[in-house]
Amino acid sequence: MAKQHEGAILPFIRVDDDAALPKFRQIQDRLRLAILEGHLRAGTRLPASRVLADELEISRPTIVRVLENLKSEGYLETRQGSGTFVASDLPPQPARLHERKGTGEAGAAVRPQLSRIGVLASTMSAEIGKAEYRPFLPNQPALDRFPLAIWRKCWNAATRGGQAGWLAYGDPVGEPVLRKRIAEYLALHRGDRCDPEQIVVTPGGHAGFALAALVLANPGDRIWFENPGPVTVYNLFRSLALQVCPVGVGPEGMDVAGAAKAYPDARFAFAMPSRHHPLGVTLSLPRRMALLDWAHSNKSWIIEDDYDSEYRYVGPPLPSIRSIDGYDRVIYVGTFSKALYPAIRVGYLVLPPALVGAFRSMAGLINRSVPVEAQLALAEFIGGGHFATHLRRMRELYAERRAAFVELGSAALDGLARIDCPDSGMNALAWLEGSRDDAVLHQAAVALGVQCYPLSDYVFADKQQAALILGFSGVPADRMKRSFERLAEAIGRN
Repeated sequence: MAKQHEGAILPFIRVDDDAALPKFRQIQDRLRLAILEGHLRAGTRLPASRVLADELEISRPTIVRVLENLKSEGYLETRQGSGTFVASDLPPQPARLHERKGTGEAGAAVRPQLSRIGVLASTMSAEIGKAEYRPFLPNQPALDRFPLAIWRKCWNAATRGGQAGWLAYGDPVGEPVLRKRIAEYLALHRGDRCDPEQIVVTPGGHAGFALAALVLANPGDRIWFENPGPVTVYNLFRSLALQVCPVGVGPEGMDVAGAAKAYPDARFAFAMPSRHHPLGVTLSLPRRMALLDWAHSNKSWIIEDDYDSEYRYVGPPLPSIRSIDGYDRVIYVGTFSKALYPAIRVGYLVLPPALVGAFRSMAGLINRSVPVEAQLALAEFIGGGHFATHLRRMRELYAERRAAFVELGSAALDGLARIDCPDSGMNALAWLEGSRDDAVLHQAAVALGVQCYPLSDYVFADKQQAALILGFSGVPADRMKRSFERLAEAIGRN
C-alpha cells in the first residue's frame, strides 16, 4: 500500500514567480501569518517537506530552509518519528491580525490606556512642517538660497580625521567649540555677552522650552502665555501639565500689568519680545523692565523666545531682554531653524549661571546630546564668517521680497483685506474686511493653491479680528502677483 500523505492542507500558500521577494520568504511569511491569525493552531501537523515541495513545485531544500527558520523563531517544533507541528506552547487562540492592529472582535477601536499627560497630549495638534510648500507658507526660509556647497565644505572640514571623537556621545550641553561660537555671535550681533558655559545646545527651540519646564516647574504651575501665540508651544506647555494663562498682546507687546494682576504667582512668563508671533509687535522698554521686576519680586522665570530676531529691516536687531536682566531671571532660547534651515534641529539656551548644573543633568537624561557632527559643522560655519554672510544676504533678499509683497498685496487685496507687514520677521498679516471667517478663507485659499494660516488658530481666549498669516520670505517676487490674484479670488467668493 502506498504511504498516505498526512498533514494540513495549505491552500493559502501561493508562490509568485515574478515577485521581488524570494520564494522561500514568500512561503515562510505566509506560514507565519497563518499561525498568527489562528488558521494553523497549536499542535497542527504540517505536511512532510517532500510533500510540500511537490505541492508547491518548489525544491525540497527550499522547503527545509523555511521549516528550519520557523522552528528557530519558535513557531514550529519537530517530534521524533512523527514530523513537524505548529508549536504546542503557542497560545490556544492567538491574537488575530485585525485585533493586533487595534480593533476588537466587533471591529471597534481598542483604546490604549494612556497617562494623564498622554491623554492631554492626544487631544492636541503638533502639526509642524507638514503643510505643502506653496506661496505664502508662513515661517518658510528661502531654502533655495542656502549655501549648500559652503555648508558641505564646513561639514567635511569639521569631521575630517576625527571619527573617534564625533561618532561617540557628545557633551550633553553641546560641544565646547559650538558654545564658544554661539557666545561670540551673540556678543557681536545681538549685543548680549555671556560665558560659553551658560549655553546649553538643544535639538531645536521646543526642546529648550521643554527642558526649562522640566527643570523649574511642577505640574499645575502657571505660565503666562501671549494670546494670540504659537499653538504648538501652547500645547507643549499644556502637555507638560502646566496651567497656561492667556495674556493679551497690544501694540506695545504683552500686557505685563494685566498679567501680574491676574496671575501674580505664575512660575513662568513665556515671551517673544523682539518679534511677537504671529502679530509681529515688539515689547516696549517699559514693559520689558516691568516684566523683569515682576520675575525678580516673585522669584519667577522668563522664557525669552528670540523669534525671528535676525531679520529686522528697519535699524539693527533689537537687544534681548536677557541683555538688560540684572536679576538673572531670564532663560534665553535661540534656534537656527529659520536662520539656516528647519531640518538642522539645533537650538540653544543661555542660562543664569545658577541653573547651569541642573540643566546639564536634565539635558543628559532627556537629550543625551545633539548629533556631534552637525554641531561641529555649524561651529565651522559660524567661525568661518559664513553664518554672518548668509544672514546679511537673506536680510537683503527678504527686504526686497517684503517690499514687493506689500506693494502687490495692497493692490490685489484692496477692499478685501489690509496688509500689515511688521519691521522684522518672515511673515505678514492680512486683516480681513467685513465679517469674514479666516478659517473658512484659509480652506478656500488652500483649495486655490495659496498656503496661509488663520489667525484664529493662534487665539486661546478673547476672539480677535479675523486675519490670515502669510509668509513672504520663501516666495520669489515674480510668483507673488499670481498668488495674490488667487488669494483675492478666495476672499471675494467668501
